[in-house]
Amino acid sequence: MSDKINILIIEDNQTDADLVIYELKKSGLGFISEIVQTRETYEGALDSFKPDIILSDYSLPSFDGVTAFHIKQRICPDIPFIIVSGAIGEEDAVELIKNGVTDYALKDKLFALSPKVTRALKNTEEMKEKRIADERLRTQYEKLSEIAFLQSHLVRKPIANILGLISLLNMDNPGDPVNSKILSGVEIAAKELDSVIHQIVKKTTEIREMQ
Repeated sequence: MSDKINILIIEDNQTDADLVIYELKKSGLGFISEIVQTRETYEGALDSFKPDIILSDYSLPSFDGVTAFHIKQRICPDIPFIIVSGAIGEEDAVELIKNGVTDYALKDKLFALSPKVTRALKNTEEMKEKRIADERLRTQYEKLSEIAFLQSHLVRKPIANILGLISLLNMDNPGDPVNSKILSGVEIAAKELDSVIHQIVKKTTEIREMQ
């Protein structure tokens, strides 16, 4: 997480916005804030301000937190979104969280906001790191699968040649029990090797597709 984070605040009451900013600064959180009140300015800020987290009032005269959340989900789903309201009931808040809102805080209990912001940012950073790690792992499996596939073709060609030669030798020496036994053993070993190579390629491909 960087030293300074961008916090986008959706709030039509300047006093309430100032209280939120004051509470966050009091906690020692380093940030730059931008306040918006309308859908148009909010959508513009998502593009120009590029917030790390969004704090939204639940209800505004011409806008609302639920709409803001859905817009955010469409444009930048990874950004955490916290409802900060004095009007929302606990039942509505729980329903919002079920639908994907990160958290909520009450305006008369703003002391709880800073820990929620810190936790949300930390969780987002951890999820980002996990996605990067998963992508690296997926890339490694893809490379491994390609190598296994190419090497299997290189090995299968001489195996096919060996099996072809065994067939010829069997035809040239149909009555020799010693040669027949030796050639049979070589043929079984070659087929087992071919089967092992096939299973390696299959398993590697399955692992790659799971990523």
